[in-house]
Amino acid sequence: MTQITLSDMQDALQNSPIGIILMDEAGNIQWHNNSLEQLLDVTTEQLSGKAIADLPKELSSVLVSPPETILLQHGDVQRWLHCHSQISADGKRTQFYIDITTEQRLRLERDRLEEDLQQLTTRDPVTGLPNRRALLQGLEPLISRSRRYGNPLSLIKLHVELSGLEPQEEVKYQEEAWMKVGQLLKEQMRWADIIGRYDGPEFLLILPETPADATETLAEKLCEMVDQLKLMSDANQAIQIKPYCGLTSWKKGDDANLMLQHISSSINDAKAAGTAIAKAS
Repeated sequence: MTQITLSDMQDALQNSPIGIILMDEAGNIQWHNNSLEQLLDVTTEQLSGKAIADLPKELSSVLVSPPETILLQHGDVQRWLHCHSQISADGKRTQFYIDITTEQRLRLERDRLEEDLQQLTTRDPVTGLPNRRALLQGLEPLISRSRRYGNPLSLIKLHVELSGLEPQEEVKYQEEAWMKVGQLLKEQMRWADIIGRYDGPEFLLILPETPADATETLAEKLCEMVDQLKLMSDANQAIQIKPYCGLTSWKKGDDANLMLQHISSSINDAKAAGTAIAKAS
């Protein structure tokens, strides 16, 4: 039976789908295949017999301790490679390069589509309430209506915090708290109101046909109810949900951004004063 020589193996690997390079312990290139030249867009003369230290920086960076995923830029063309290295007991290194450009482009396209889908989604995945996008879409026409007809319109922003926990522990129970608060708001709101999770621990209540005094009364009621909500920790200890409410009512010249700025400032005022409710000035 004919023995397969090293030369036979090298010939067989010359045009394999994988780029291959062999280097000795001193970093000198002993052999590479044609596929590597095509992947790196280099010539035989640029690699054969060369020491890695003598190669141009942009080429040596791909061959010396390369990252697992490599991005190559040739003009307007991008190519992604996956690299795997093996070092033998005598210090010789073999590196394999696989073209993953198609897979990477598909991954980037998937990420882009997921981001676009997120932009179109109108439901908060944690509470099932309208999300920030849906809230802003609902607020704009109501402000236009108030601007045109002078109808009362009020906003409550409810910010909730968990008390008695270290910051690293708080993260563990946040979503459960948001779900409890979301369910409470669903049960208390009128059919014309728009409620949703605005951002993180903040909920926005959009209250058409609601003057300032009625908004304050509702905020007081909600704060009392949220204050009574309890969570249980893994150690069977009660965790309190602490509410802060910022209030504002539409006045001439207000747009959505101004009204939202007003209630964000009033929440900061409430927290600074240690009170549950603060009205925008």
